[in-house]
Amino acid sequence: MDNKTIDGYMMVGSDEIREQDRLDLQHQVWLLTLQGSLFSVPLPDDDRPILDIGCGTGTWASAMARKFPYKDIIAFDLTPPSASGLSNLSFLKANAEDTWRFEKSFGFIHGRMLTSGIHDWPRLLHQCFENLKPGGWLELLDICHPFNTISNIKEESSEFLRWGHVAERCWFHNGLDYRATNKHTARLEALGFVDIQETEHQWPLGPWADSDIDEQIGILTLRNFVTFLRMAGKDIITKDSILSDQEAQNLVNTALEEQRMA
Repeated sequence: MDNKTIDGYMMVGSDEIREQDRLDLQHQVWLLTLQGSLFSVPLPDDDRPILDIGCGTGTWASAMARKFPYKDIIAFDLTPPSASGLSNLSFLKANAEDTWRFEKSFGFIHGRMLTSGIHDWPRLLHQCFENLKPGGWLELLDICHPFNTISNIKEESSEFLRWGHVAERCWFHNGLDYRATNKHTARLEALGFVDIQETEHQWPLGPWADSDIDEQIGILTLRNFVTFLRMAGKDIITKDSILSDQEAQNLVNTALEEQRMA
């Protein structure tokens, strides 16, 4: 695999520790979403290796390595952890959009929250297909735009929704499709994947949901978005001069205030 990086998705700002904490927070949200499980596919109980695309802080890969000590786990990212401390877990510095050159194929390929860094989804999915062993599984977990409301609030009535719309335009101009998850099924079918399953989960934003689990998800999701907006919200929507610095800062401030009231 090519061992290089490009100017792809990197968190704007220098607060690396806060970004790592935010990514670990996302991990907790996904655990709650999957009812405590690290995955939802029927993972074969064999020694076929596992690949984690865009591993971030390595929390998921580390948990999998501990859960399956007889499986080799390979995890890669543009900025991976320096070391795993686990004999069956290897971290690589690599770009998912480069050509993959692994010596072995995998029984399970996992990718989570990749939309912010993938410019060519057909190529990525093709590489997943080519690197899976027969009978292997691919699981992709991600968010999809636009943000929705249960009360049909219009964009002009919500600064947070307006920020999401402007951000999506900026991402699109930079080759990032935040509605790519809606196209996964058709693309996977075209490649020859079978037994394709698509499950939609709703994440509340704030502690307003009825069930205890959804309330916990809402609290953590709100913390995640507030941190994200503070760290990168302004830079994202000024990158292509869609908004001026002052317009962008005002939008972020009002979106944050709206979320504070959630």
